[in-house]
Amino acid sequence: MSQKYAALRHKGANYKIMDSYKNLQMWIEDNKYERLKNKWHLEIFHSREDSENLDVELLDTIE
Repeated sequence: MSQKYAALRHKGANYKIMDSYKNLQMWIEDNKYERLKNKWHLEIFHSREDSENLDVELLDTIE
């Protein structure tokens, strides 16, 4: 079964990733989508060797 995602790319410190998640969730709400909390959500890391300089795509499942 396919899923639809809202995505945001986080580049920066690991302790700021929650700010990016909040921004993504606000975008979802502002654009009248519904987060599907019981589905798979993804994090695709492009770089995680340096905790002060992560590069990760955050994908929340939406409807």
